[in-house]
Amino acid sequence: MALEPQPYTALPGARFQPLARELGLARYNLLAVSDDSVNYEDLFGSREVDFRVHQGTLTLSGPTYVQNEDPMVCVVEGDLVVDGPLVIRDLDLYVPLWIKGSLIARDLVLSLDAQVFIEGDLKLTGNLVTDGTDATHLVVHGEAQVGAWLRPSHRGAIYLPASVPDPLEGDALSARLAPTLDPRRGLALCEHVLAGQPLLRD
Repeated sequence: MALEPQPYTALPGARFQPLARELGLARYNLLAVSDDSVNYEDLFGSREVDFRVHQGTLTLSGPTYVQNEDPMVCVVEGDLVVDGPLVIRDLDLYVPLWIKGSLIARDLVLSLDAQVFIEGDLKLTGNLVTDGTDATHLVVHGEAQVGAWLRPSHRGAIYLPASVPDPLEGDALSARLAPTLDPRRGLALCEHVLAGQPLLRD
């Protein structure tokens, strides 16, 4: 049975608490953490910005599939540790995930409008997949360790340290993908990763 997606605030073990808008705007400078790429007005317009904060390290067990239902800013005041792959697939709404520490997982897949900002390191024992829209963001301020970077889509703002290998894309990606995968079907990529199946040929 396919894993059902959940918003960040409903993930088992997550304790996201609301933070007053004025405090959130004063404490969390989105323009700075995004390397001057995006600000709150770009994401939310004139609407109120809703902040949710998890204090300390957030540890999630097993494959984690995120699809949010309401626009907000989710902050982890520590590391985010996932025992398995983390797949984020947001559609037509913006939920920046701001990690004050490091993100540690097997694989990381950003699909559609997913946005992740990491002040610490990105540590993946598996692969990174960026398959998003122009709104997609992945900004890593620390170091990064990834097996391979699969980039089916060139869209979005992806700011990674020099330690990340050059992305597999275009014909080179198509030649390396597992034979059951079509790089034009983003949902298939997500489901493949969540099921623990390899994305690339040996």
